[in-house]
Amino acid sequence: MAWTERDFTLTCETSGVEHAVRVDTPHRYDSIDAAPLLVCLDGAWIAGTVRDATRVMSMSREAPEALVVSVSFTDEKMSDYVKSRAKWYCPTQWVPPTMTGVKDVPADQLGHAPVLLGFLRDQLLPRLEADFRFGDRWLVGHSFSGLFGLYTLFHEASLFDKYLLASPSIWWDDRVMLDIEGEYAEAHDDLAAHVFMTAGETETDIRGNMLEMSKRLRSRNYPNLMLDHAVLPTESHSSTIGAAISRGVRRLHESGVSAAED
Repeated sequence: MAWTERDFTLTCETSGVEHAVRVDTPHRYDSIDAAPLLVCLDGAWIAGTVRDATRVMSMSREAPEALVVSVSFTDEKMSDYVKSRAKWYCPTQWVPPTMTGVKDVPADQLGHAPVLLGFLRDQLLPRLEADFRFGDRWLVGHSFSGLFGLYTLFHEASLFDKYLLASPSIWWDDRVMLDIEGEYAEAHDDLAAHVFMTAGETETDIRGNMLEMSKRLRSRNYPNLMLDHAVLPTESHSSTIGAAISRGVRRLHESGVSAAED
């Protein structure tokens, strides 16, 4: 097969944090003009699922032939990796419950989502644009990185065309993301993006928060916002990843096909 991979590291100029990046190209990359770019945060956990889903589902035209980008932290210990997720994906300085696995980290070390967003905007995306050809840009995240996806949506939505956000941690800091959404709505009359959010049926709080966020966004009547959501039967916070990606990739792809046909 002609699938190719390229690995490199990219150090954030602001934080000094090193990010491991892997780009998987589709097997017909040389003959496709506008394969979408799927940027997967939490890449070490979800990019493989996204890559395999697009490879298989594209054969039945249920998914695009896509460039899949894995963006991961380089911590050697899992405990440190979990801390990095809270530090860089979450928007405010707040210490989460220990059940999240984030332990012994003071509040002032957390909440650095603005720095990570700057890294994506000023370093990662320009590097990818210089090295690869692609069309629409998608952002894929789960849990904390799904929360970061919402942060991006409300601060620099135009960086990505489509957002696949599985089980976003809207509970963070007493649901501060709902406040951020409200502040965005007060200052804007449009939000140009296609967003697909999911939650597992057994994720009681996360499911409720996702549904509330979806309801709020629909109530704004933004003319250029396409919004879909799904509650995934029987799925838990971990098991929902595969189902969310399969459903989300298909739904976001269908919207692109429909737009092209129109």
